[in-house]
Amino acid sequence: MNMNLHTLALASVLAVTGCATTGGERDYSDSLYLRGQFAWWDALPEYKVKKVDSGLYRTEVELKADGQPYEFKFGDANWSSGTNCGYLSEADDKEVELDKPVNANCSAVFENFRFTPPESAVYGFYFDTSGEVPQVYIKKAE
Repeated sequence: MNMNLHTLALASVLAVTGCATTGGERDYSDSLYLRGQFAWWDALPEYKVKKVDSGLYRTEVELKADGQPYEFKFGDANWSSGTNCGYLSEADDKEVELDKPVNANCSAVFENFRFTPPESAVYGFYFDTSGEVPQVYIKKAE
C-alpha cells in the first residue's frame, strides 16, 4: 500500500511538472499563436508561429510606441492547458525587454506578458522550447 502511494505521488509530481516544461520535441507550428491586445486576443492566422529552428518558433507584429505596454501570451485557438503560455514568475518574467529571454508557464491563466516597445516598428516574438523551461523573447525585426 505504501509503495502504491509513493508511485501515485511520483506520477502526480511528474504530471504537474510536465505542464511547466515541454518534455520532448513538440511541434507548435500547427497550433500556437501570438495572442494579445494588438489582435483583440484572437487567434489570427497572421500571428500563427512558424518553426525557425529546433524548438524555436517566431511570428511578427507591428507595434506602435505610445508609452503603453502591450499584453500578450502564446496560446492555441482554445486557450488549452499546456498551450496557454504566460509568464512563470511575476517578479522576473512578466515584463519583457528586447533581447532578454523570460521564462514561460504553459499552464497559465491570467499571467500575461507585458512589452512596451521603445519605438514604433515590427517586432519578432519568439517562443523557445529548447530548454527545460520554455522561454519568450522579443527582437526588433530587420
